[in-house]
Amino acid sequence: MMKLKGYKRAFKVDLMSCFFGLILMTIAIIMYSYEVSSKNTLALSNSLLNTTLNHAVSETMHHLQVAEDSTSLGSILLASKLDLVNDSHLEQHVIKILRKTPFLFMYYIADEKGNLVLGYQNKFGDVSTELIYNSVKEPYTLWKYRNAEGDVVNTHTEKHANFDPRKRAWYQKTKTSLKTHWSEVYRFQNIGKDNIYQQRSDTERLYGITIANPIINIDNDFKGVVGASIGLDHLADFFTSLSIGTNGKGLVVNKTREIMLFSELELDKLANDQHEATINEIKLDWVREGAQAFFKAMQQDFSYTLNGERYYVKVHDFAPLIGKEWFLIIIVPENDFLGEAKQTRATSLVLTSLMLLLSILLSFWLSRNLSKPIENIMGRMRKVKNLNFSNLKPLSSSIREFQQISDATTSMTQGLKAFLKYVPPTLVQQFIEEGEASVVAEHQELNLSFFFSDIEGFTTLSEDIGPQELMTDLSDYFDCMTKVIVLDNQGTIDKYIGDSVMAFWGAPTYIDEHPKLACYSALGCKIAIDRLNKARLSKGKKAFITRIGIHTGLAIVGHLGSRDRINYTVIGDNVNLASRIEGVNKIYHTQIIVSQNSYRQVYQYFVFRPLDFIIVKGKNEGIKIYELIGEKSAVDKDTLALVALATKAFDAYLSGEFKQAITLYQQILSNNSNDQPAKVLIAKCEHFISHPPDQHWTGATRLLEK
Repeated sequence: MMKLKGYKRAFKVDLMSCFFGLILMTIAIIMYSYEVSSKNTLALSNSLLNTTLNHAVSETMHHLQVAEDSTSLGSILLASKLDLVNDSHLEQHVIKILRKTPFLFMYYIADEKGNLVLGYQNKFGDVSTELIYNSVKEPYTLWKYRNAEGDVVNTHTEKHANFDPRKRAWYQKTKTSLKTHWSEVYRFQNIGKDNIYQQRSDTERLYGITIANPIINIDNDFKGVVGASIGLDHLADFFTSLSIGTNGKGLVVNKTREIMLFSELELDKLANDQHEATINEIKLDWVREGAQAFFKAMQQDFSYTLNGERYYVKVHDFAPLIGKEWFLIIIVPENDFLGEAKQTRATSLVLTSLMLLLSILLSFWLSRNLSKPIENIMGRMRKVKNLNFSNLKPLSSSIREFQQISDATTSMTQGLKAFLKYVPPTLVQQFIEEGEASVVAEHQELNLSFFFSDIEGFTTLSEDIGPQELMTDLSDYFDCMTKVIVLDNQGTIDKYIGDSVMAFWGAPTYIDEHPKLACYSALGCKIAIDRLNKARLSKGKKAFITRIGIHTGLAIVGHLGSRDRINYTVIGDNVNLASRIEGVNKIYHTQIIVSQNSYRQVYQYFVFRPLDFIIVKGKNEGIKIYELIGEKSAVDKDTLALVALATKAFDAYLSGEFKQAITLYQQILSNNSNDQPAKVLIAKCEHFISHPPDQHWTGATRLLEK
């Protein structure tokens, strides 16, 4: 068939017949398989992991809570009466507590007289007692050793009591705080050979922690302490027995990264009163890395990766229970739960990857012809959406639809670039992203900064030149003003009113430092216009003398107009006040006047000269106005001295010290005889000297002209 000149084949023919049918089906199979596998695997792993970790935390907390409850209950029961020497029931109470709580190593009661009833149980659960009586006439210590049935099988008495519980740290700290005390890990007091079990094990090397509660009677008097001790050997056995996955580990550390408990370390190497084993001494690198990761992030539930393997960490803070910054850290390898699931997923991924590779090879020739034009068009559309018109080259394609899209994009881009000359880019960006909804949005009342400018004597100036030249001159003038306001200082041009410019800051994109940017714009416009005037004067043209007014306050901002024709603008009393302030420049022969509202927010960045306290036409309240001199870093010493003198003179004027104010303003005139603000204030002072104001005078002067 003869190929027609200029023929553009339809995009959907190639796309729907080849690429759509093959690639879409392959991707759908891969994504479905992968998503189902991933969801099931993650759901299973999370469930197993949380169950295991929560069990470990729960069991550990149960041990510690029971230990605290036993001492707390004992302190309550003994609060009404405490007699360690004569009350034989106390020894049975101690034995009963130990038998009910097999993981406790010792349980004891001590009083303010130095007496102690102590019970301890060995690894077989046999309970022995030690009775120390320091308050009797002849102090002594009595040991009672019992068998499994609780019968006393041996006793031992010493006439001297060599142990005083009142000198132990657990007793002293409990007495001082009058609340539950949890000790650090320490070595237990040597209680000699255990005569019960045959090995006669020595208790000298036993370490553990003590939980103590004060005994306080109804009169709020401290009587003694009830305490319980848990041996680290028991907790280590408990940690070993916890089923934390296949290879999971648990350890207890304090805030200084010292290990309080870890089944992989020997007991005498843990943090205690003679050793300070830290997490850096852990030989298992994945456990050491997990503990270090916790102290870096201080997160209680997280995961980390080491040597390509993922590990899960769950941490429990003991502080709410024991008042010490101890942390139970449990670390479990992911493979304990996900080993088989990951293998199954890997197999599935290999199979689906082979299918995808086959599909890619079959459709590669088609992708080369179709994907590149699509990418080019999308890249161009993204640039246009972001109002970036740089390097937008025309696109050319043999496919009719692509070429039509390219032509339409080019036309749209040209129209959008022209539209930006009429509407602020921020608003155009908002129109693009939000559509018509952004146009009909409700108006907002915001705190904004307003900028009004005017060319002095523009009416007379325009009469001397023709319309075409006038428009050219104004375009040059507005170009330099707009660059400073919009491009350099993020302002929004509201409108051009003849030779005037109305701008504002703080909308449509809110800017915190809008008064500062408005002042920078005023100074920048002054510099830019000075450059423009040099060029005008070199051509024999008159200079543009610009007056600027700046004010900050609340105003209504939004889209104003009819349903079919709108304008993004600001309205309100503060907008009008900014316009009036611009006109006040005529009185003082100044170029930039700033209201007190703006001044208060930017005085630390710029140098201002106080001008007056005025009430503009149409207002009833006075407002202080200031002349913006320049940035603090750019103002010379002479100008700073002038400003300081003017400030002092103005303060004297407002205080009613008119003669002093005249003297100060005359000093200003002695250096600059054309200083109009000084002349205006001298005239006011002279008037008030001859016509003193009443006691309600505020210093404000009402202006009768705009």
